[in-house]
Amino acid sequence: MGLIKPIGTLDRNISKTEIVKLANDHAHQIIESGTYDLLKTYVEMKRYELYIKTIINKLKAISTLQAQVMREDDQNPVQAGEIGSPQANLSTLTPLDSDENYVDEQAVVRKNTIHYASASVQITKKKVYDFTQDAEWQRLTTSITQLKAELKQREEFLKNQADTPVQQSENIMIRL
Repeated sequence: MGLIKPIGTLDRNISKTEIVKLANDHAHQIIESGTYDLLKTYVEMKRYELYIKTIINKLKAISTLQAQVMREDDQNPVQAGEIGSPQANLSTLTPLDSDENYVDEQAVVRKNTIHYASASVQITKKKVYDFTQDAEWQRLTTSITQLKAELKQREEFLKNQADTPVQQSENIMIRL
């Protein structure tokens, strides 16, 4: 048994809950097997976590563009590859399975949601407000900053008092 499943080997119809259960079962098997140095395994998994998060962050921008193009093509159909088609600028899809075919059905686009097997991608809009021009907002923000500084000073004072209760805990920190 490998430590993690290779890309493309998870069932594409598995739910989020089932993925968590599978990961928990797999972790239990790793722990109970007695085959692995668990501290070294934990460190390696943290490396993979950073690796995967980095890949996901890099893919997010282009996949967002792809989702927007798919939505646009669904709402305003044009011939694929036609000059002026937004999809003409996207690179071709890369299959994940060993036969170089996508085994799941074509994506189904409904308004702002794209469905792949049991997963969905939703395109949302977010409003970001700029409150900095409001005098009352600025006053409140300044007050909050001052109160946080006072709180920090009080905490430093209390740390030096003999009667301040202290709770200690140990954590593992990994620096890669």
